[in-house]
Amino acid sequence: MTANHQPGTGDVAQAYFKQRRFLQAARDDWHNPGWKRRSQQMMMILAMVGAVLFLWTPPVVAASTITEFHVSNVGVPQGITAGSDGNLWFTEFYDNVAGRITTKGTSTLFTLNTMNSATYITNGPDGALWLTLLNDVGGSTTNQIGRLTTNGRLTTFKVPKASYIWDITTGSDGKLYFTDGASRVWRVTTKGQFTAFPFKDSTGGYPYQITKGPDGNLWFTDRARLIVKMTPSGQFTTFTVPTSNAATDDITTGPDGNLWFTLDSSDVSRIGRITTSGKITLFTFPSTGNDYLYLSGITAGPDGNLWFTYQDFTTNASAIGRITTSGTITLKPTPTANSSPTDITAGPDGAMWFTEAIGNIGRITTS
Repeated sequence: MTANHQPGTGDVAQAYFKQRRFLQAARDDWHNPGWKRRSQQMMMILAMVGAVLFLWTPPVVAASTITEFHVSNVGVPQGITAGSDGNLWFTEFYDNVAGRITTKGTSTLFTLNTMNSATYITNGPDGALWLTLLNDVGGSTTNQIGRLTTNGRLTTFKVPKASYIWDITTGSDGKLYFTDGASRVWRVTTKGQFTAFPFKDSTGGYPYQITKGPDGNLWFTDRARLIVKMTPSGQFTTFTVPTSNAATDDITTGPDGNLWFTLDSSDVSRIGRITTSGKITLFTFPSTGNDYLYLSGITAGPDGNLWFTYQDFTTNASAIGRITTSGTITLKPTPTANSSPTDITAGPDGAMWFTEAIGNIGRITTS
C-alpha cells in the first residue's frame, strides 16, 4: 500500500517539547551575569526559530471514522444516492423495498408493491428518486423503471422490451439513462417515454454501470473490459481497458475532469482513470498475493478524492477505500467484518454514505 506520512499528535508534541527545552536553556543562561546579553540574544533567536518550526509543522489530519446503521433483516441494501430532501435513499436488492435514512441515522422503509427487485437508484431532474426494478424471478424479463417521491409514492413505467436492466443516472439533457444487459442503453423521460440504443461488443454487449460525464456525454462500463462513451443521441465510442482478465464495474466523474472506474478480477483488481479523449491509466491495488478483491462502487468525495467500496474474499475483509487523483490508495476497514459494501455516494453532510449487503447503511467521514 502506498501511503504518505501524516503527523500524529506525538509528532506535534515532540516538536512542542523540543521548543520548550530550547527556551528553558535560554532562560537558565539569563540568570548567569556573564552570559546575560549573549543569552538574551540566543533566547530571542531560538524563540523565533522554534516559532517558525512550529508554524511549519503540518496540521494533524484526523482519521476517517465509520458508523454503521442497521436498516434491514430481509433485503440486501444495494444502490444509494443523495435525495433532494437532504436525506440518503437506497434500494434493497432481492426485495421490493426502497429506504430513506437521515444524516442522523434514522431509517424508513417503503414497500414498492411490485414483483420486482429494487436495484439501483438516482436523484432525478424532477426532484424525485428514479430506480431500476429488475424482475429476475423465474427468468422473467418484465422490468420496470420506478419514480419515487420523497414522500414514498411510487409510479412505475414498464420497459418496452425484454431486458435485464441495472444502473440508472440523469443525463445532461435532463432525461434518465439506464443500462440493459440485453445489449442496450435506454433513455426515459420523466413522463415515461422510452428510447432504446442497441450496443454490441465482441461478446454481445453487457452495459453495466453508467454515469454522466464531464463532457456532457454518458459513460458506462461494459463487462467485456470496455469503457464506453455515449452521446445523448446514441453514438458510441469504445475504449478497451489494457488487461487480459478483468471486468469493469462502476464508473464516476472525478474532481479532476476525468472518469474513474473500478476493475475487479481474481488477479488484476485495479482502480482506473480514463480521460474524455480515451487515455487509460491503471493504478495497482495494494494486495498481498492471490487475493480476490471485489471493487464495486466508486464516486467523488467533497475532499477532492475518489471513494470506493472494497471486499477481499480471501480474508473476508471489508473496507472503504480512498484514492487521490495522483493514485495513492488508503483503506479503512468497516467495523463489521465481511460486511460486503457495494455502492457509495457523497452525502449532504460532507460524509460518504454506502450500502452493506449484511443489512447496513454506513457513513464514513472524509477527514
